[in-house]
Amino acid sequence: MRDYKFCPLCGTPLQSGIIDGKRRGYCPQCGFVAYKNPIPSVGAIAIRDRKVLLVKRGKDPGRGSWAPPSGFVESGETPEDACLRELKEETGMEGVIKGLIGVYLERTKIYGEVLVIIYLVEITGGELKAGDDADDTRFFHKGDQPKLHFSCFRRAIEEVF
Repeated sequence: MRDYKFCPLCGTPLQSGIIDGKRRGYCPQCGFVAYKNPIPSVGAIAIRDRKVLLVKRGKDPGRGSWAPPSGFVESGETPEDACLRELKEETGMEGVIKGLIGVYLERTKIYGEVLVIIYLVEITGGELKAGDDADDTRFFHKGDQPKLHFSCFRRAIEEVF
């Protein structure tokens, strides 16, 4: 998230005011508004044999906690491509997207607001192994799942099971 002090279009110092019902920085010269938007991310609810694939996070935020394969959407990447990339990077598994489960807003200490787009993914292949930013990855039955890093992950899994 970027906090502008000067207008990126004309260089004028930004002023603060209420715009669209919220306090925002704006340029009195050219009208630029410094909106603060949530960061887009994705999650894969990957199912095989009535089990969900989870990753034990190896890095902060949430080091040591469990989550579905997930991460930020990179510039130039579609959310669907990001979802399948994260699945492969974090677990070694490949899949196809079967549908959108939901879109959730999570408030985080490090990144601020994160928009989490969660897809249902069918595993099609690959070799299960934890990626370089994961400590572990494995499939869990519905009743055996550990506590998850974000509440949206729990809600999305409940939608599927």
